Amino acid sequence: MPPSSNKPGQSPIPPGTGATVDRWLAYLEALHPTEIDLGLDRVLMVLRRLFPRKPQARIITVAGTNGKGSAVASIEALLRAAGRRTGAYTSPHIQSYNERVRLDGCDIGDASLVSAFERVEAARRNISLTYFEFGTLAAFVAFSEAGVDDWLLEVGLGGRLDAVNVLDADIAIITSVDIDHVAFLGDNREVIGFEKAGVLRPNIPAVYADSDPPRSVLQQVAAQKVDLALAGRDYHLLEMGSAQGAGPATVVLDYQGWKVTLPAGPLPVPSVAAAVVALRALEPGMDVSVIERALARLKVPGRFERMAEHPDVFVDVGHNPHAASWLASRLASLKTTDSRVLAVYAALGDKDVEGVFEAMKPVVDHWWLAGLDVPRGLTAESLHGRAEGAGLLDCDQVQTVDEAITAARACARQQDLIVVFGSFFTVAEARTRLTPITARQRLEMFLDEEGRREIASGLEASDALKFEASERYQAQLSEHRLSTGESDALVVMEGATLGVNLVACAFEYSFMDGSMGEVVGEKFVQAANVALDHQIPLVCFSASGGARVQEGFLALMQMAKTAAVLERMKQKGIPYISVITDLVYGEVSASLAMLGDLNIAEPDARSGSCYPEVIEQVELEGLPAGFQGSRFLLERGAVDMILDRQQLRERIAHILAKFAGQDRPGS
Repeated sequence: MPPSSNKPGQSPIPPGTGATVDRWLAYLEALHPTEIDLGLDRVLMVLRRLFPRKPQARIITVAGTNGKGSAVASIEALLRAAGRRTGAYTSPHIQSYNERVRLDGCDIGDASLVSAFERVEAARRNISLTYFEFGTLAAFVAFSEAGVDDWLLEVGLGGRLDAVNVLDADIAIITSVDIDHVAFLGDNREVIGFEKAGVLRPNIPAVYADSDPPRSVLQQVAAQKVDLALAGRDYHLLEMGSAQGAGPATVVLDYQGWKVTLPAGPLPVPSVAAAVVALRALEPGMDVSVIERALARLKVPGRFERMAEHPDVFVDVGHNPHAASWLASRLASLKTTDSRVLAVYAALGDKDVEGVFEAMKPVVDHWWLAGLDVPRGLTAESLHGRAEGAGLLDCDQVQTVDEAITAARACARQQDLIVVFGSFFTVAEARTRLTPITARQRLEMFLDEEGRREIASGLEASDALKFEASERYQAQLSEHRLSTGESDALVVMEGATLGVNLVACAFEYSFMDGSMGEVVGEKFVQAANVALDHQIPLVCFSASGGARVQEGFLALMQMAKTAAVLERMKQKGIPYISVITDLVYGEVSASLAMLGDLNIAEPDARSGSCYPEVIEQVELEGLPAGFQGSRFLLERGAVDMILDRQQLRERIAHILAKFAGQDRPGS
């Protein structure tokens, strides 16, 4: 949206010195009369002002209908494993614009991004640039300023007339050609292939990741004497079955006798293979074992990304029939005779929704169809109508992606598979809902920034129980401490929420350590004592793996202190609010999670162990599916309300204001 200071018909006002990234993005959105305006003339003029000569770095350009982001991420990981410094430019982003520009594998910082925007603005003068064109040039500036060795550029739309194509590639990858963006690229593979092949340059090496290229691509290859490595002709992929026979576990790439073992997922294998073949031209001496280790660790946000377990929840940005076919094949390889695939789907109106339904129908057992409140987004009603037209029977209509995820998880059994897909917007909403946050992040989100302080951070375990842990257990504990930056499983802070003073503590779900019970218990007691001394409420966020430590409150030497301090709070009329968070894997019902004056659950919280073998056993005893979930707990009175993560701060502040006899926080 244009800045509010602009009047219709006027040019937007450039951001001033020190403007935020958001202010710059608003400016970029208002700068050009149309969102997409294919052509290179405007971009070339500004590029020549910024870069009188071609950058010294190697340019790797990636085009294609699907799989571009996976190819870029793969070649990025491989080049970094080879000791090269990389800059990667991809689009669109999922949650933050900074995701589009990566320097050495990390999203660009705000200061560097703003600096690049400022340089492009100074160079463009009176030339109008689209949002994407401006951002592309800013990425080039950021790469140049960072001095990286390799520029990895993902084409935004098409290829021939895309802003990325102003730079001549030293090597190009085309991942696939299929029908998408019909209004801009055409309605058949030959026309679209011609556009994609526009990234090729005379006598450069290139890789085509599919064995069935359009003739238009091969014609451009021949005309420009491109050294093309073609899947199925110059290199081959051989699937290797898993030990359990449940589907392919690995794939062997054979490129002229050079063999590399690739993971069969979560990324599209053809894209990964194309990246490896390209690497052969870029770094011919790289050791195969280094390549395989780099790929084994590779994950890309939003690309068949596992967000939760028991049941598994995946998110995927696939939004056209070609991508949906790949997604269906991945789900089919994981599905068993005892599991169902539950789909949450939300899409844009200009996509081939019916084609997506057709591709996914064979594998999906039930659909939740949600609306997207974004430009071009389909409403739930419109999507449901198109589903009925496509002959889908097992589907429910839900207004938002968030509500659809709640419904799917409430229905799911532990062995089921949930997939949330349809667009980058769909995945953005899903990741906001599902991405785990640390205990410290949770408290920083919940408490006002000003005036908060940590309590009892210096306590250390003395191991009074002489806990004898195995070497593996100690290594796991050390790993958790290193990955979280926390010394134990509980973080405690004093501060305020919307001006309401309180003490808050949160469990770090990574920890599993019974020997730390005395420290964690003492930290909780100190938190409660601060609440008593200052006559302010206490809020505790219960989490997962730390459940064993939570049990330490009641099972170890801290039991009496913990029970006594909660009783003192009760006698003094000081509220204790317990929140059961999402991602609860442990025996939380045996801890403090149900002892609040007010017990709140997040929508995806579960009380009790949720390992499949445990669930299987209790279901044999006649307990219903979802018996541990938030909805079940609410219906049985175990919790008082269900609140989403984004609602907790405001709602708890208003509840505590009511406790204090105020109409609202701060009154």
